[in-house]
Amino acid sequence: MAKERSVAADVIAQEGERVEVEHRGERLTVPMRGFPPGFKLRPRSRVILSDEPSGTVARPLVRAVRRKLPKEDVENRRTLDVEGRRLELQEATVLEALAPDGQSQDGNEYEIWIVEHGEGDPVEQVIAARRRQEDRSR
Repeated sequence: MAKERSVAADVIAQEGERVEVEHRGERLTVPMRGFPPGFKLRPRSRVILSDEPSGTVARPLVRAVRRKLPKEDVENRRTLDVEGRRLELQEATVLEALAPDGQSQDGNEYEIWIVEHGEGDPVEQVIAARRRQEDRSR
């Protein structure tokens, strides 16, 4: 089983499916694992370093939040301004839609997973978004 090397590392640059990160004053270049194909990290994004049998890898460090977002803007992966924050979606952002028979509790309420980033960066990268489903247990 993989273990975390540390809480987080800061991305310096990305080239293809590898990232250069700073970890405790040391620079490492490691492969990315667990990211959607083609996902582009911004400098100062934060990742988890994991030691795996194949070596050290960078995995997504994300937090989930619920936000009301314009459905069309999400589906078209537009950059959004929400509550004074700028949310950046990209072609690689994973969008999970409701099943055709599913019902949305609120047509524009989403659970979104945002990549952690360094202080002062006004843009938050959305790695995945899913429309909330109605809780049928009530």
